[in-house]
Amino acid sequence: MKKSVLTILSILGVIGVFLFIFMPREKIKELNIPFFSNKNQKNDGNMQFISYDFPGNYENGYFYIKRMDEKENIMYFDYGLKKEIYLCNKPNCNHDSNKCSSYLNYFDANELFYYNDYLYYLDSSAGGTTISVSFDGTVDDSDQTPSTLYKINLDGTEKRKIFVAPSGTRMAMPFVIKGNILYAYLEKSKVVTTKGNTHTTNLTERNLVAINLETGKYEKINEGFYETLIGVYDDKLVIREILYDKDPKDFDDDTNAYANNLYNSKTRIKLLDVETKKEEVIYEDLYKNMENLQFYKDGIYIVGKNSKNLEYVSFSTKKKEIIKELPQSNMQINAIIDDKLLIYTYKDKDAHLGNAYYIDLISKEIKDFNLKDKNGYLIEILSSNKDYYFVKLESILGEEHMTWAGVNQSSIIGENYGLIKKTDYWSSKENYIRMTNAE
Repeated sequence: MKKSVLTILSILGVIGVFLFIFMPREKIKELNIPFFSNKNQKNDGNMQFISYDFPGNYENGYFYIKRMDEKENIMYFDYGLKKEIYLCNKPNCNHDSNKCSSYLNYFDANELFYYNDYLYYLDSSAGGTTISVSFDGTVDDSDQTPSTLYKINLDGTEKRKIFVAPSGTRMAMPFVIKGNILYAYLEKSKVVTTKGNTHTTNLTERNLVAINLETGKYEKINEGFYETLIGVYDDKLVIREILYDKDPKDFDDDTNAYANNLYNSKTRIKLLDVETKKEEVIYEDLYKNMENLQFYKDGIYIVGKNSKNLEYVSFSTKKKEIIKELPQSNMQINAIIDDKLLIYTYKDKDAHLGNAYYIDLISKEIKDFNLKDKNGYLIEILSSNKDYYFVKLESILGEEHMTWAGVNQSSIIGENYGLIKKTDYWSSKENYIRMTNAE
């Protein structure tokens, strides 16, 4: 459990995101592939949840941010061609400068998502981060660039700045988007010196806002200091809130006391109507009884600390029920997709896959799951279309070296990806269609 409150509420760093249909325009005609797929209908009327684990699905490929060899580029995996492509249509481009539409500044906190035939790229590297710290712990961010959101054509062209966060604030996934309105949390933080003479980052302000992507203006909906978005239901935001028993900033370097306070605080699940700004509490319990939870369709699935039960809270009844006894306690919910819930344990502190199962949420049947890469990690779903899942097959590790902290570690020097039929995935059959990586 990390000390920083900021870490609990929003995940820094970034991960690539989405999906399909890109080709340099001069190649589209040659391959007879339409630039916009009519299988991907625009979603202006309904809310869509955007996160690292719920990127949305596009029919013909996968967009993501590739970080390798101190470079960052927007890439595209074309399912039909079975290959990875730079999001760039310039001939003889080295993809290593701002002249390339795929190039991103390395070490920036970049995020990418797809919505309604456009890519949205968020640079949230600077807002709210530390440049210098004064004796009172405040952050000097006057020279920083705040979180900035761009809208990009699917071929990487016409990158347009559509929103700039206020100075000193940052925003990060997850989001909810509906038409031209993006719902997100804007937050400020400061770095303080603990009694142990270390630095930790604490939130000072966190507000849920509605951002108009056409005008670039935003409206504050409410304060959300310890809240995070976890889904959408009935055109309302699904929010998880932590109601701390004691102020978490009071525990300084005492991580055990911090964790104990967290486990004995409450977790509240609520719905927010963004039009009326009215909230409806669905369910609340001690954090330790709801430590591992995920929203899916019309309720939340829960595995509490030391529990052997998979529990479910229906949003319509607001009641909790046990839907399955698990093979062992402390299992982790990984993903819920196509009415199947993947759950597992870690084999060791390095997160190698231990015992894994999936539960069919319709039949309540539980079955073994055995798909893991050659390094012993779970084969995770990144995206899907009607018949296939797009997955990361493995990380290629370099030679082991010792870090500054005295820990032996291997750097990732490459990653391999592929497609697998949905039926083969849930049957743990390693029938992969491998993608060819770009050079």
